[in-house]
Amino acid sequence: MSRVTQSEGIYFCEGELQGQVIGPIEVRAATQNTTLAVVKSEMAHKARAMGGDAVINYSYTQAADRGRSLFKWDSERLYLTGVVISLSQEVELS
Repeated sequence: MSRVTQSEGIYFCEGELQGQVIGPIEVRAATQNTTLAVVKSEMAHKARAMGGDAVINYSYTQAADRGRSLFKWDSERLYLTGVVISLSQEVELS
């Protein structure tokens, strides 16, 4: 089983968990120096608003904002993606 973590009451798993798929989710950090914990918390709030209690296939990268602005100093930021689900199983943190 993949590692399971939790933020703001929402479970995050890089792999699969049993549940009803609600839809894809993505969140981009507001600034370059935003921590993963802050962006993950934002994703948790968004997942809850979608009606979910878990995010599966969760991943994050640090990507450049190519083409957005030639004069921006903070050109790289965290980008999180996953799939929001409503769990149908008990989950243990790992």
